[in-house]
Amino acid sequence: MNENKGLPPSLLNLSSFSDEGLKVLVVEDNDSDFELMCYRLKQGGLTYTAVRVDRLEDLKARIEHEEWQVVISDHNLPGFSSEEALRVVRDSGLDIPFIIVSGSIGEHVAVDAMRAGADDYLMKDKMARLVPAIERSLRAANERRNLAAAEMAQRESERRFAAIAENIPGIIFQMVSGAGMARPTVPYVSEGVIRLFGVPPRNFLENPHYFFEQFEPDDAALLFEELLDPPGQDEPFGWEGRLKQRKGQDTRWVYLSAVAKPKGTMYLWDGVLLDISDRKQAEERLLKAQVELRQVTTEFEKRREQERGSIAREIHDDMGGSLTKLKADVAWLNKNLVPDTAVQEKLDDMLELIEHLLASSQRIAKDLRPGILDYGLIPALDWLVKDFNKRSQVAAHFQSNVEDVDLPGEEKTALFRILQEALTNIVKHAQASRVDVELFVTDNELSMEIRDNGKGIDNTDKLKETSFGLRGMQERVAAFDGWVDVSGAVGQGTTVMVSIPRGQPGEEADE
Repeated sequence: MNENKGLPPSLLNLSSFSDEGLKVLVVEDNDSDFELMCYRLKQGGLTYTAVRVDRLEDLKARIEHEEWQVVISDHNLPGFSSEEALRVVRDSGLDIPFIIVSGSIGEHVAVDAMRAGADDYLMKDKMARLVPAIERSLRAANERRNLAAAEMAQRESERRFAAIAENIPGIIFQMVSGAGMARPTVPYVSEGVIRLFGVPPRNFLENPHYFFEQFEPDDAALLFEELLDPPGQDEPFGWEGRLKQRKGQDTRWVYLSAVAKPKGTMYLWDGVLLDISDRKQAEERLLKAQVELRQVTTEFEKRREQERGSIAREIHDDMGGSLTKLKADVAWLNKNLVPDTAVQEKLDDMLELIEHLLASSQRIAKDLRPGILDYGLIPALDWLVKDFNKRSQVAAHFQSNVEDVDLPGEEKTALFRILQEALTNIVKHAQASRVDVELFVTDNELSMEIRDNGKGIDNTDKLKETSFGLRGMQERVAAFDGWVDVSGAVGQGTTVMVSIPRGQPGEEADE
């Protein structure tokens, strides 16, 4: 067993090798031939370390426990041949270049060796080819390793893709569309179709239109129409639709998301189809809960207004009547009692207190439910604006395109309360000097616009959790299928727009 070390410079890029340079394992039983090989390596300018073995057991041990960049083997050795040496190297699982150097080797033997995995062979009388053969074998091995790494990366990518496709609640697909096509085709779908549609992928591969036959016809028609004008390249396209309902199954919803890339006159789509049935059911439950909550809120507001009206009438009729009678009695006492300064002063105080209580009871009754509503919506709104003008010293104006309008009592109350809330907000927040209220009535709709020239409203103000006034307005009109829009800009005032659809004239409800 011999070792030999060459000297730099190197003709190869040995950056991936150790500091000792290229490590060469030589399977050779002749010292002279080994020295000749080392001479050719040094002559070729290689930095190397060469070790000679002449027994199969030593070759196995060296291959197993040390790292080598190339193996050079004689063909005929005592007790074994280059074929057995090659088998040892290949059985190790390492991709090490194997070069056969022989004094005599038949052409058929050389061909068999190359087929078995040898990288090259050369005759001992042509050792000048040794270094080029090593360089060529190293390049080939490097290319094999790169190819193997790329194939492994591709397999890993395919494995990850398959795992993702298998575990998403839907499928991955490819679609082709174009103006010249009657309808798009789907040439590829992932295995998830079994879970989503209950049919194997081959059904889709055999019939490229089978994909769209799984949707409700109306929804599929809308999808075809949208696909005729795809979005720009790399812009996502989204669509929601229903799967064709099967007997005994609830309606199932899917969401399609895809990106189109132009390919000539056609478009190639990559996309996913996700099962969103659970989300749709949750949305339906939420919508149902919102409707029920709105119904409860509407009923609550209705009963609260009824209670307010009842309390207002009690205050007006009972308390107001009693206070008026008490005022008359005090006036009688003041007139008929024997003149006494102390008594006169006490009666005057009592009369003043009664006057104050009367005014308070009238104000409370009016706040609970203004009796002016009994005269109609327009007189009530006009009175509210004038009262606001008087109390706030803000110039307020009201106008209407009609003199009277028939509305159910609940709608009249809702509009009155909305204007009341809007005017209260203006006093609290707007710092306005002018307010204009306009009512516009048509056969189908009633609109009320409230404009101020105050400091305006920011979008963040409308989204505050404490914006109960705005939410209250929206809930009031939502009960009548109406809507409220609040718009404005900082420094440019705020506009509140209210709209309620009208029923048949004359359908005014009892209050």
